[in-house]
Amino acid sequence: MYEEVRVEHPLDVLTRIERAAATDQELLLRDDGTAWTELLADYVDALSGLATPGTAENGYIATYGLDEGHAGGCG
Repeated sequence: MYEEVRVEHPLDVLTRIERAAATDQELLLRDDGTAWTELLADYVDALSGLATPGTAENGYIATYGLDEGHAGGCG
């Protein structure tokens, strides 16, 4: 008498939406024509240029690598 209705799990719905949005963004970025590697390199150079003068005034230039410091907090 009653039909069983199968409902998609909410997390599956959200995952499907997230994947579709990521695909849309990738297509937009690819089709945009911007030279993303050059843009990223210019951005890093600009950030480095902003950071260096503050430390160079006292004769010390701070350099950081991805494995140095306490990224993510301690304890």
